[in-house]
Amino acid sequence: MSAIVTRMRRTTIMAPDDLLDQLRTIARQEGVSLGEVIRQGLEWRVRTRRRVPSFIGAVATDGRGDTSTRVDELVGDYLGEKHARY
Repeated sequence: MSAIVTRMRRTTIMAPDDLLDQLRTIARQEGVSLGEVIRQGLEWRVRTRRRVPSFIGAVATDGRGDTSTRVDELVGDYLGEKHARY
């Protein structure tokens, strides 16, 4: 049985000290390297990335233009309704 070899490339990241301390704690508790914890986080981020559904924009409009051209009107309506509730 042959092993799958994954080519890795070295990179540099910048992170706050407190975040790195937390990641080191996780690595120590799980018995893995800091690099492994960071790779797991990167892989999780890729897997859970929200994708724009393909059906966006595939509906009929009411003839007043699409949402992007009416953003000020729509936000104003929302804020007016929200303010009226309080």
